[in-house]
Amino acid sequence: MIKKGIVFTLFALIAVISFATVGYDLEKVIIVPIPQEFEVSIWLDKDPGSLYKNGEEVKVFFKTNADAYVTIYDIMPDGKVQLIFPNKYDTNNFVKANKEYSLPTDSAKLGYRLLVSGESGMEIFQIVASKQQLPFLKSAIEKFSKEAFPFFEDLANKLVEELVKPFVDKEEYAVAQTYFYVNARPAQGTLSINSAPAGASAYIDGSYYGTTPLRVSLAEGVHLVNLYKSGYSPYSKQVNVRAGTTSYLNVALSKIQQKKFSVGINSSPSRAKVYIDGVYRGVTPLNLDLTAGTHTLELEKTDYEKYTETINVTGPMNKFVNLKFLGYQLSITSDPSGAEVYISGEYAGNTPLQRRVSKGWYRIIVKKDGYQDYSEFINISDNTNLKVKLERVIPPEGTLFLSYNQEQVYIYVDGVFYGISPDSIKLQPGTHKILAVKEGYQNQEYKLSINAGSEYYLKVSLIPKLKPVILKITTNPSNARVFINGTEFGRSPITVDLDPGYYELLIVKEDYHFVYLVRYFKMGEYSLNFDLQSIEE
Repeated sequence: MIKKGIVFTLFALIAVISFATVGYDLEKVIIVPIPQEFEVSIWLDKDPGSLYKNGEEVKVFFKTNADAYVTIYDIMPDGKVQLIFPNKYDTNNFVKANKEYSLPTDSAKLGYRLLVSGESGMEIFQIVASKQQLPFLKSAIEKFSKEAFPFFEDLANKLVEELVKPFVDKEEYAVAQTYFYVNARPAQGTLSINSAPAGASAYIDGSYYGTTPLRVSLAEGVHLVNLYKSGYSPYSKQVNVRAGTTSYLNVALSKIQQKKFSVGINSSPSRAKVYIDGVYRGVTPLNLDLTAGTHTLELEKTDYEKYTETINVTGPMNKFVNLKFLGYQLSITSDPSGAEVYISGEYAGNTPLQRRVSKGWYRIIVKKDGYQDYSEFINISDNTNLKVKLERVIPPEGTLFLSYNQEQVYIYVDGVFYGISPDSIKLQPGTHKILAVKEGYQNQEYKLSINAGSEYYLKVSLIPKLKPVILKITTNPSNARVFINGTEFGRSPITVDLDPGYYELLIVKEDYHFVYLVRYFKMGEYSLNFDLQSIEE
């Protein structure tokens, strides 16, 4: 299971803990991914069924071939289910198509790792992706205020059968899983899978292993085998693999007798191009014979919105589509470009701009800083190109652009507060004093002469004030992480300046015992050296 560990300012530690008792029905828990266009995949830094030992990190990777909402949960041997992603630190579970993700994701507000710990057993990581948000996550997400990686209330059998499967059967979804062993892997046996005809896609415990004929090494015990081949009925069976021997699964796949039905397709307006499953079939009105099952219907016509629908053919049917008129093409360019465009009072974008509009009168306004606004009332009755030449306006003041090496810098101009780290300031012509102030840093003053209509650039770089307590921290071996009051300051050897007071000092290095020290430091310089003890000692 997932267990929250010590949480630092930039780092969180969680662990995968296994139990030996199996508390679920494998056939009920595994959701085998039926081959389809929408796919999701999950994999670890080792092959499915590999061994991880206590203290070893498990790295999780996943990807979808379409924009989707994703969840990953851990099914443990005792039947308990814990949410891995999203979690308290990684709340955004919307992912982009064809992008490889790993945990933690780039948007996580706090880092974390998955470390193996606990008794021997098998863990199943299951991933579900959907074009819509996943409703069965609601009860677990509501626990984020108390648990970073919450448990579901239901055990695996009930959760998957009653909450996950009914949902994914109704919505566009994709599912996959992988598994691994903790501390000890069962003895291995061999499973030989043959099918007639050959070339069937083989999934074992929900993970894709290849096509038949197939010979794989598996841990002894019961495994769920699923075979898929286009034009044949899916096949599923639980197979018992024995250690040191070869088990055989020979399957004669049943051919699907596909029926065809008459489908009539019409549209308003007519003469729209018709595509079935991406293949051009003619123009409306059109009659086709289609095989039973789902098909993608697409209609295209110039100046009309493309129509797409998934139709389920179960008998003779007729389909009529009202195509949506896109309007006339309005193209607006400006010199210079990048100007804001407002169409009848509504912001439409920046030049160059193309927009579909209906027939009628429109007020076009084009705006850009430093230029006079352009306004024109035009009648759209056909495709229209509007070219705008903007007239430059000389501003009565100059502009000061500021950049910073530090955050939260207070800026004063001629003794007047202008804000915290402002990007730019408008100033009247003349000489001005710019004062930059930040607690813990020396004040910095700049003197600038401003001219009307001119631009100036100022980089503010403040020098830190040195605090009265100096800690020189070294470790043997070096490169240990140094935390003070929960905040990571860097790696040893390191020098830190602080105010007098009590401090919690934590020294952490992988494969070594951590050092924890609470001490009061008064004004002065301190040299602290720590000999780290190896965990194996």
